[in-house]
Amino acid sequence: MLINAVLYDGKSSKEHEVVIDFTPEKRVIIVSHEIDVPLSEVIFESRLGNTPRVLSFENGMRCKSRENDKLDQVLKEFGLSKSKAYKIESSLGLTLGSVMITIGFVWFMLTTGSTYTANALASVLPPSTLTEVSEVTMTQLEESYLKPSKLSDRQERIIQAHFNKLTEGELGYKLHFRSSPTMGANAFALPSGDIVLTDQLVALSQDNEFRDILGVLAHEKGHVVKKHSLRIAIKTGISGAIFGYITGDVSILASTIPTILINSSYSREFEHEADVYAVKELKKMKISTKYIATLFEVLEKKHGGEENATVMSMFASHPLTSERIDYFKSYID
Repeated sequence: MLINAVLYDGKSSKEHEVVIDFTPEKRVIIVSHEIDVPLSEVIFESRLGNTPRVLSFENGMRCKSRENDKLDQVLKEFGLSKSKAYKIESSLGLTLGSVMITIGFVWFMLTTGSTYTANALASVLPPSTLTEVSEVTMTQLEESYLKPSKLSDRQERIIQAHFNKLTEGELGYKLHFRSSPTMGANAFALPSGDIVLTDQLVALSQDNEFRDILGVLAHEKGHVVKKHSLRIAIKTGISGAIFGYITGDVSILASTIPTILINSSYSREFEHEADVYAVKELKKMKISTKYIATLFEVLEKKHGGEENATVMSMFASHPLTSERIDYFKSYID
């Protein structure tokens, strides 16, 4: 059987119009280029629709032909099957099945799959990556939301001493005192271990020794240990990557991850994990949980009834519930 093709000699990009002869003796002959080789030495690339099929020879030469049907007939005559990819493409049932599998995979990645993937990635990312993400986030917050702290030396000294004891022997943790009228009473932790505490939250403290603020810092440390903000960022990034692939725009990932780390509300599961960690740390330091329970009551009373609150308070980013307050109270000695 004769098939028209274009030959590339492997030495230049020049195209050569040729005729390939597939003989009954299972040989492939191209007279114009003195090619006469056994069929077994020719590699047929898989067919995809009506795209040109490529045939490769051991000497580096390649042929490209659009006569796919003739090539299929050659393969059939010599007992060689069509490619699996082409069989799938040619079958309506298999095509629909492939589409359904693809839709199912995307849905899985946007829901359960992204959660498992985020957890796995969060556990293996190197500290340098966490530091880089945190630095970008901190820079953006410094530009838009955070101002220098106006706490007194005494306030900073007492709170810093609590923090040093909380993180004693552990590397990577750093406490940042800032003021933020926009964010209001807030505290948040970045993946690197940097924890930001606002003056507005300290102002709500009900304890001269700021043991309630220590409880908040222990809670935030729990978010770092459990990698909560990082897991949220990765999960959202996976979703963004999928949608970005579909729409062709993945710039959203670079612009939203720092915001996600700070402004996204933690799930009940994450909050409970951080609360459990805080109680454990407070007990280790022999500090009663009554202080943080009282502070949370003040926060709930201050912001719980504000339906149209405009500040990004700790109440907004760390949902407070009576169950959580009761949880802390249940550990009061």
